[in-house]
Amino acid sequence: MLWKRCWIGVFLFCMLLSCCSGTALAADGQADMIYVTVKKGDTVYELARKYGTTVEKISDINHLTNPSLIRVGQILKILQKSIPAMEAEESSPSAVLVSSFPDLPRGQALGEFTLTAYTAGPESTGKKPGDPGFGITSSGERAEEGVTIAVDPRFIPIGSRVYIEGIGYRVAQDTGSAIKGKRIDVFMNDVHVARQFGVKKHVKVEIIQ
Repeated sequence: MLWKRCWIGVFLFCMLLSCCSGTALAADGQADMIYVTVKKGDTVYELARKYGTTVEKISDINHLTNPSLIRVGQILKILQKSIPAMEAEESSPSAVLVSSFPDLPRGQALGEFTLTAYTAGPESTGKKPGDPGFGITSSGERAEEGVTIAVDPRFIPIGSRVYIEGIGYRVAQDTGSAIKGKRIDVFMNDVHVARQFGVKKHVKVEIIQ
């Protein structure tokens, strides 16, 4: 009977040790993970800036196929960085579509730009579906969300690939009468999302070499 008692004691001790170890490991694994409840006016873009991460990473962790479509009360997992959180912009913009580009080398800093958004519709271009040139950029390429931006060619040459802080990689494919100096217009398909995007100031931009 003594050997049975010893065996039971050893078994219980191993079980207890296994449980404790599993709990510690889980806690360590979640040490940098935070959970954020989406509030009215929140966007993935602003949450990424606030917690020092990117739209792409939040989308990957939470399996968001369209980061523009988050809802109030939704809980998002965010990997908290050790770097200081960025201050939110004064405007209340909407999140932008994740860039379809693979990770590319970072390039030369161009300074800080002001960002707005536009569409192919009459509210931005004066053209409607069916009109000649509808959806066609000044470079001749068809405008594509997640790719196309309009720029001032004096500052960013047409055809250049750029990295925009908090948004990702884009291609300078278009121009606009109101896009002068250090200003970038981000192309979007949905006019409501474009309007919610608002105006973002002091956004760092790099041109890819």
